[in-house]
Amino acid sequence: MAKIKDRAGERLRLVASGGKISRPLRVMCLNYEYPPMGGGAGNATKQTVIELSRRGHRVDVVTSRLPAQADVASDANLVIYRVFSRRRSIHQAGLMGAISYVFSALFKLRRLSRVHDYDIFHFYFGLPTGILALYVHWALKKPYIVSLRGSDVPGYDNTRLYLRPLHALLRPLSNFIWSRARFVTAISHNLKALAHNTSPHVDIEVINNAVHPEVFRRERRTLRAGAVRLICVCRLVRRKGLEYLIRAMQELKKSGVRLEIVGAGEREAQVRSFIKACNVDSHISLAGYVPQEGLSEHYGRADIFVLPSLSESFGQVLLEAMSSGLPVIASSVGGIPEIVDHEAGGLLIEPASSGAIVSAVTKLANDPKRRHAMGAYNVQQVTTRFRWSTVAENYEDLYYKALRSGPRSVKSGA
Repeated sequence: MAKIKDRAGERLRLVASGGKISRPLRVMCLNYEYPPMGGGAGNATKQTVIELSRRGHRVDVVTSRLPAQADVASDANLVIYRVFSRRRSIHQAGLMGAISYVFSALFKLRRLSRVHDYDIFHFYFGLPTGILALYVHWALKKPYIVSLRGSDVPGYDNTRLYLRPLHALLRPLSNFIWSRARFVTAISHNLKALAHNTSPHVDIEVINNAVHPEVFRRERRTLRAGAVRLICVCRLVRRKGLEYLIRAMQELKKSGVRLEIVGAGEREAQVRSFIKACNVDSHISLAGYVPQEGLSEHYGRADIFVLPSLSESFGQVLLEAMSSGLPVIASSVGGIPEIVDHEAGGLLIEPASSGAIVSAVTKLANDPKRRHAMGAYNVQQVTTRFRWSTVAENYEDLYYKALRSGPRSVKSGA
């Protein structure tokens, strides 16, 4: 084993064996959303960088700043840099929020790269964050990785009409960013296939999201009599399909079924109005935004988890619900079938159908033993398949491969 020093004077372990690199790395991760901002991608960034820092890597994160937040927060090997962004809210960046983040993050990226000798850069979202990869590629000439998350892939979210012309306009830019990356990752095979519609010659690795099972684990559920309680945890945005779940409650309330919706978002006022218009306000409660550490209590009060999404790249909340021992009812869209085993861990239903929701809830509501078995199956699946430590190991492996090789994202003959 030889020892070397990087430009900042840090002593690093270097293992040279068969041309392989194995040493603590200096990594910069960039995402315009980071808790409490954003949803699944922000949480995925947080959990991954925490695990990477625990594995001995020095990780700097550049993300957006809320008015009350400090510019810098550090903990051992992990430093969070927050820059100005004109966001609409915690849960919505908007076009100005995305653009302002890119400009602010560019200055921070330039400043930090003059101080620290980063081994690799990791961009969450091809757009807008991935635009900063142009500077890394041209000015720094350093390797980078792009993680596709959903809305940055053309054709993923058809509920936001402005995305289609925007993606069409920026398609050459997306192609350039993806093709120059050492690796491109997607969080599901479905999202990978969708991305190949835009860039068929780019190799894409699939690295799922994960969960800390111990955070949501509870005592084994006992069979309970009484009215069934549903829970839906999601952003209040159009693509989550909440109107179909609310309409379904018009029928389900006759059986005493109750629903709790946890989350906030741009359509909160519309959701409240629609609940009242459907005359189901006595059977639906809105909990609003709940921090990650408080979600376990809400899952613990429920019997069935429901996610009626119209599009979904992965569905982080599904893993949380499964860890809590809940059976799952979810739309058979996007990456959801890669997580939920139909009939074994829950029921997959057609999207945009209140009738399908009513039918699925009624089946499980009338069969407590089946719910119990599905919940136990889900706990086992999450424990063995979806852990953040595994996600960090997968990214760590890609980092080392990227440092050992030249660009590998473009297939031969492209």
